[in-house]
Amino acid sequence: MIGRTLAMYFAARFAKMVLAMFIMYFALIAMVKYFELVWEVMRDDKTDVWLRTAVALLEVPAISEHAFPFAALFGSIAAFVTANRRLEIVVARAAGISAWQFLLPATLVSLFVGIFVVTVYNPLAVAAEQLSKSLDATYLAQSQKIFETTSGPVWLRQAGGDTESIIGASESFNSGLGLIGVTAMVFDRQGAFVERVDAGTAEYAPGEWILTNATVTAPGKTPVQHEGYRLPTELGPDNVKQTFENINGISFWALPHVIALAERAGISTDRYRLRFNSLLATPILLVSMVLVAAIVSLRFSRSKELGYMILAGIGVGFVLYVVTKIARDLGSSGIVPAPIAAWAPAIVAILIGTTVLLHLEDG
Repeated sequence: MIGRTLAMYFAARFAKMVLAMFIMYFALIAMVKYFELVWEVMRDDKTDVWLRTAVALLEVPAISEHAFPFAALFGSIAAFVTANRRLEIVVARAAGISAWQFLLPATLVSLFVGIFVVTVYNPLAVAAEQLSKSLDATYLAQSQKIFETTSGPVWLRQAGGDTESIIGASESFNSGLGLIGVTAMVFDRQGAFVERVDAGTAEYAPGEWILTNATVTAPGKTPVQHEGYRLPTELGPDNVKQTFENINGISFWALPHVIALAERAGISTDRYRLRFNSLLATPILLVSMVLVAAIVSLRFSRSKELGYMILAGIGVGFVLYVVTKIARDLGSSGIVPAPIAAWAPAIVAILIGTTVLLHLEDG
């Protein structure tokens, strides 16, 4: 068996590489958000720079959470290739240590990293993102600006009072009960168009939406500004949350409670269960990335095929990530059961990686 000192050495080298890769991704995402902020300031010199900077920085942890599988993949490849170039793996093999013993420290580190991501990093990132959305909503409400987006709003048809309306939002906060970048089309009971309402933010209250700094445009009339516009609705808070709530904005520890509430309210829990199982499967996904990296980088580094094998490993890692996203999309729509959609890609990848390594190492 591999000695404790050597195992700790390999584990420390692997952890440093994965951490370095994640810091690089984190810095890259922060840089992109910075350039977005610079572009916004250039378009409008009245922008509150410090507030917008805080909003941008608070969004970075939640976005960076998706980079952990790639950090594990590229960090593993870098760690194994470096060990090969230093002949550390060659010497260890000569001492009778098998590839499975090399992989044990790396897989344990990736497993612990995955547990840390789910139990600690995810709640902190969600809290930062929620604070970012709240600051963004406050800024839009005070500046009387309409939120711009390239992804398009989510629309909901509703009735209330003597009118019917279609309301859309680009972003949400407060579990879907607060909206950012709001547009509402109001009709009478006969279906005739009455007016269009644009607002920076809207908040749900029992029986109505309260739109802040709204611009009301009616046919043949001049647009009118309203500090507070009330749009009646017959929808309950559970219906609103199901439509507008950002599933990724719910922390790991809060999801079981949210699922229980949704079940009691008779709301579909497919999306919540998928998110919960996806987070639970994160450590296994990181372990699968390590096995994929081991397939292409455990051989002697002076082989002429090393570059092609590393590119193949990167390609396989991206394919695994894409397959994981597709499976989760199928699970969120209810086509595939949530546990299968969340766990199957990572488990299949581990089985394939183990099979290939058995063939390469043991024949």
